[in-house]
Parts: sequence; C-alpha cells; structure tokens
Amino acid sequence: MGRYYYFASTLPALSLGVPPPLSSADFLRRGRLHLRPMDFALLEKTTLQSGPDLPPPAGSGLLDRYYAWERSLRNELVSLRAARLGRSGDRWRRPAGRDDDAARDARSVFLAVPDASTPLEAEIALESVRWMRIDRLRGLTVFDFDSLLAYRLQLLILERLAVLTAGRGERNYQEIYDAVKEAARTPEQTGETP
Repeated sequence: MGRYYYFASTLPALSLGVPPPLSSADFLRRGRLHLRPMDFALLEKTTLQSGPDLPPPAGSGLLDRYYAWERSLRNELVSLRAARLGRSGDRWRRPAGRDDDAARDARSVFLAVPDASTPLEAEIALESVRWMRIDRLRGLTVFDFDSLLAYRLQLLILERLAVLTAGRGERNYQEIYDAVKEAARTPEQTGETP
C-alpha cells in the first residue's frame, strides 16, 4: 500500500450531514484509474459492516481496527438492548474482542435513542458515531491508502443517510401531495352536490 497524492487531492471533501458530492460508483471508477490492482480490490470490497464471523485481517491497519471496533459496537448494542428487555443477547453476539471505545460509543448511541423522536434520528446517531470513529482511526493522514479507505467508509455513510432521508422526504411529499389533491377535488369529481 502506498501513497496516492494525485488521486486523494482530487477528491471533494466529505461532511457529515451534507449529501455525498460523488457516488461510490464514481469514486470507484476514479480509483480504478489511480490505484494498484491489489489496493483497488480492497477498496472495492470495503463495507460499513464486517461479516457475521470474525474475518481474516483485511490487509489494512485502519480496516482491521475499524471492523474490530464495529463488531464490538454491535455486540455492545445487543447487550444494552437485551438488558433493557431483561433477556439474554448471547445468540446475537458475534466473535469480537473487547473494545472500550466501542463500549463507550455504544452507550452514547443507546442513550441517544430514547431521545430520538424517530427511527431516522437513531440511525443518524449511529452513523455519527461511526463517522467519528473513522476520523479517529484515519488521524491526520490524507494521501495514504488507509485515508482512501476511510474516505470510502465515510462516503458509504453519506450514501446510506441520503437514502434514508430521501425515502422519508418522498413519503412526506406524497402524503402532502395526496392531501392537497383531495382538498382540491371539485364537487363534480367527488359526486357530491354543493
């Protein structure tokens, strides 16, 4: 894994809460042009969640640490949910080491959920914690391959949030539009007499 000064410098900045400035498909298409095949293959298969079993090392220190944290975060959320329901969450836990950062982050997400007025707000809280963890793992690097992997993860977060909020916006629009159409119907259309 090397440094990719030109490719990294051409990427638009990502900000949580702002729609993605490019799609994953565009990012990968550009990456294919600039990255070594082995690096591109790892970038292409990078996802927000690791598989259900403990995967072999990804070949990137950043991804290995992120996936270990992410599995531990999900296990912590299982434990917190199970405790709230008075049940055992053992069947839902996956192989993972103990990660104090994940435990702290899971508690912060879990505590934010009761204050969330909608499931979307709970998802935003979870994605915000992921975003911050990726930032901490990346550190101040910009041009190395791990930084491009962090960019990919954060781009996936933005795309996920865009889909969630776009679906919500479409539903709200449709409800309002249907109400306006119903209110605008004339007596001839409804069959009612004035």
